[in-house]
Amino acid sequence: MTWKPLSSRTKLVVWCIQFAVILAGLTYLWLFKSFTIVADLNQIFSVEQGPEIQLVIDQLEQQQLRQHLLLVGHQDKATAIKYAQRAAKSLNEITGIAVNVKFDALPKLDSIVRDYLNYPYAFISEQYRYLLQANDSQRLFNYQFNLLNDVASPWVAATLQSDKTLALADFFNQQRLPSAQLKNYDGFLIATKSEAVEQVRYYVLVNFMSNGTGLDLNVAKKIAANVASLKQQALTQDTGVDYLATGAAFFTASASSSAQSEMALFGVISVLATLLLIMVIYRSVLSVFCTLFVVLVSMIYGYTALRLLFSEVNVLTLVFAVTLIGIAADYSFHALSELRFSQAKIANPLHNIRSSLLLGFLTTTAGYLILVFTPLILFKQIAVFTMAGLLGALLCVLLLYPSLMLLKAKSAMQVPNFITGLHNLQQTWLTNKLAMRWQVLFIIVALFGLMFLDNDDDPRHFYKVPHDLITQQQTISDLLAAQWDSSYLLIASDSEQQVLRQMEQLLPQLEQLQANKEIAAYSSISQWLPSISMQKSNQQLLSRAVNRGDFTQLNLVLGYDSSDILFDDYQQLDFAKWQDSQVGLLFTNQWLQSLDRYYSVIKLKRVKNSSRLKTLANSNPNVFFIDKVADVSKQIKQFRQQLVLIYAFSLAAAMIIFWLRYGLLNAFIAMTRPLIAILIALILSTWFYGSLTVFNYVAGILILALGLDYCIFYAEHGLSKKITLTTFVSAASSLFVFAILIVSSTPAVRQFGFTVFIGVTVVFLLAPRLALVSKRNI
Repeated sequence: MTWKPLSSRTKLVVWCIQFAVILAGLTYLWLFKSFTIVADLNQIFSVEQGPEIQLVIDQLEQQQLRQHLLLVGHQDKATAIKYAQRAAKSLNEITGIAVNVKFDALPKLDSIVRDYLNYPYAFISEQYRYLLQANDSQRLFNYQFNLLNDVASPWVAATLQSDKTLALADFFNQQRLPSAQLKNYDGFLIATKSEAVEQVRYYVLVNFMSNGTGLDLNVAKKIAANVASLKQQALTQDTGVDYLATGAAFFTASASSSAQSEMALFGVISVLATLLLIMVIYRSVLSVFCTLFVVLVSMIYGYTALRLLFSEVNVLTLVFAVTLIGIAADYSFHALSELRFSQAKIANPLHNIRSSLLLGFLTTTAGYLILVFTPLILFKQIAVFTMAGLLGALLCVLLLYPSLMLLKAKSAMQVPNFITGLHNLQQTWLTNKLAMRWQVLFIIVALFGLMFLDNDDDPRHFYKVPHDLITQQQTISDLLAAQWDSSYLLIASDSEQQVLRQMEQLLPQLEQLQANKEIAAYSSISQWLPSISMQKSNQQLLSRAVNRGDFTQLNLVLGYDSSDILFDDYQQLDFAKWQDSQVGLLFTNQWLQSLDRYYSVIKLKRVKNSSRLKTLANSNPNVFFIDKVADVSKQIKQFRQQLVLIYAFSLAAAMIIFWLRYGLLNAFIAMTRPLIAILIALILSTWFYGSLTVFNYVAGILILALGLDYCIFYAEHGLSKKITLTTFVSAASSLFVFAILIVSSTPAVRQFGFTVFIGVTVVFLLAPRLALVSKRNI
């Protein structure tokens, strides 16, 4: 039984039906499915924890994304306050954020003491506990005497009347409030910065948070534009006011603006270059419009797939999506070459290249399909967009182009002279080809050399954050003394008290890490609130010390009687009451309750030895060391190593396909073309950029896919002028796209574009070797 080929009219009807379905589906997704373009480059890579911990981490990250700070500075305090109020009023006009410029009074010494005095002798420092347990009255007295003579500490005078052991004063001495650098002035929180001699600059805090969860891209842009306008007004009017801002909105808006402008610029340049190439080669305005239509259809398919499979898409995905222009246009070029430079059959004009188009689509799609199974969300999105786009381009060419009779030349057109020259040059290359043994030797040496090249897996190096934003963030951290690292310890348990006890067990080890300078500092709720069991233990410890007479010398100095220290049935401070205290309100961002489980964050500063913290966390099933940068780096390294196996598998699969069609030796030759191109591209990328990233290795997949595509056309059709023309136009259109990526401001995009540019150039020069396989050379 033989299948009767579909007529051009039937193909046109089929194409119209399927495209109508795609448009209907896109309309439905547009109206009824939420879809967000995010520009937070930290979300490019995802690290999966256990479901419970992942949920908590996501909530903490969302909370951080919502928080923003603006400091309004001036040498005059009143002026700084006036402009801070104006800034708050201006920001309040933005829908979707809540602005606060006036705050409740910061915890004062006497109010903090009052919150703790109702629970006598429940709070002692580690050093004080050690002295009590040492049973050395003289050393204890010396420690207490030093406390009495510490003129810099106000806690002794504030607590001595109520706590004659000085334990509470010593406990407060060891602590540091998160807001210690801020002072409350009539409800305004002000930080100061010394400038010249006897000159102080006052910075008024404006705090604003985005509503809901996460950060909407449009809100981020409005926030950034608003603050930029305030800064411009200050410069124009010479008010002497300066604005310091930090928060996800500013980084998001900057990344979004850069990505969108690059996407527009790169897209326009790529399209114009491609159209110019079409006009020069095919000399037909209709060919230009048809190619534009194919590219447009491919973009619609890609965008529809993104909306269908993802609810959030990173804006960097759209920058990489520009590469689809050059790849999708290839299908149009192949069809145009067949229609314009051959005497095409009326009934089935693309019959001669149908198998080539399908094989090319399968090889390119297979390359991108590999990326779908990577753990890196960015590459998944790029792969889905490109594969769907290529499918749209293929269907458009196979089903729609046969109906466009105007594209068919009345007689075969003459190939441009420079293509004839290139064709002759390719024939010369074939007669003077390099011996296979030297090519194999190069492959072996290059593969061995790749083992010694530098690889950079740090995700922070994949994108460039504007220097101005980094400077502002650092200045704000210095002013507020809030230079905490992005890594932290997360403690989880079934009750509040269990969480506190877990943190207490960690404190001695954290103190040791700090003493060894492996961390600069840490911040834990348990420093301010011991567990109930620890409070009871403290009270019992002090009671035994009183009974032993350990406070006799102190009482003589103070003129108190030992009987003034009484121990009855004292109460302990529970978490609920502490959370509503003056101090507890400052730690709300370090505590979370979710699904009847309790979690607390221990902040870390300047971590120098993350392995020790990992060991610390691994020794306890309820403690987790969260270091997203390190986890992502590890994941990227693993994926980079897996790519080597992916290359091997892909080349083996391609070799089997070529073997079945062209024989073993020819299959080996076909496999080596893109492999040599990949190796040369990676070596040159290292030379230019100093190290390789995962984006360079991922670029190799595209080189492999395009290289096999070129090999297929030479193997199927031989070294004809028409095939030289088609592969040249295809390579040139791709090179236009990837060459423009090299000037991107994002290092990841820049390196990706450079590697593909080199690889495509090399594989275009090497692929004609497969023409010797074909018996159709003309």
